[in-house]
Amino acid sequence: MRKRSITASAVLVVLPWLLGAEWLITTHSGGDVLRYDDQTKSLTVLVTAGEGGLDQARGITFDRAGDLLVCSAASSDWAVLRYDRTGKFQETAAAGGGLEHPYQCLVGPQGDLFVAGQDNNAVLRYDGKTGESKGAFVKPGEGGLNSIRGIVFHPSGDLLVAGRDNDAVLRYDGSTGQFKGEFVPKKDSKLDRPVQLHFGPDGNLYVSSSRNNSIVRFDGQTGQLVDVFVKHKAGGLHRPSGFAWGPNGDLYVCSRESHQILRYHGKSGKFKEVLLSGDQDNRIHEPEFILLLSP
Repeated sequence: MRKRSITASAVLVVLPWLLGAEWLITTHSGGDVLRYDDQTKSLTVLVTAGEGGLDQARGITFDRAGDLLVCSAASSDWAVLRYDRTGKFQETAAAGGGLEHPYQCLVGPQGDLFVAGQDNNAVLRYDGKTGESKGAFVKPGEGGLNSIRGIVFHPSGDLLVAGRDNDAVLRYDGSTGQFKGEFVPKKDSKLDRPVQLHFGPDGNLYVSSSRNNSIVRFDGQTGQLVDVFVKHKAGGLHRPSGFAWGPNGDLYVCSRESHQILRYHGKSGKFKEVLLSGDQDNRIHEPEFILLLSP
């Protein structure tokens, strides 16, 4: 009897990981922030286009209080907007200060908000509490930055930036924003129009390479190429953009041109399944960003 009890308890611990997760998704052509429940297989709207002035939702992240930050990329309202977890508008988290076409935002190590401005190739910095502009952290075009897309902080505190037209990952001082060179050099990087970059559970840097339809992995400390983690067009991958790891350890990737969210094995990079498709729901059209809401 005691052995049976232990087995049942172990199953109860594992089950929540098997039931699925909840995801937030933005699309290039839609204005809403979508919510997908992997357990019930339901797709709903968390934040409706126009709520709080939202127009052309792009990058999404959580602030330190757990509220949702959303980049509003339309020229009529360039801003980062804050919502609670029910999708209710709270306030404008950042605007002005030279911001043009916010593509991605993230909270820095000291709590300030950093925003990649796609149209002026700069990273803007804002007070994380008041939203007050602190100016350009990375000045427009600094270090040859061209067509800025994704940003992420290195464990050292430096800022890494994907310049889509640089075909490299550029590195900037985490305190001053001064250019420090290429963390992932263009030469032999296997990158062709890099878009998003994240550090994975293994401590390595992963980059979505849009034009050659792959996810490339680099050593998290040296920037050296490790491998092409998700191979060219694996599972139908076409113009990858945002990606994230699920609670099961697998990798979920926005495939913009095939209008799908694809799932890959978290350790091997092998294709596993189509999580969502525009063929099933036309709201999944050119998915751009994906963010884990809850396991």
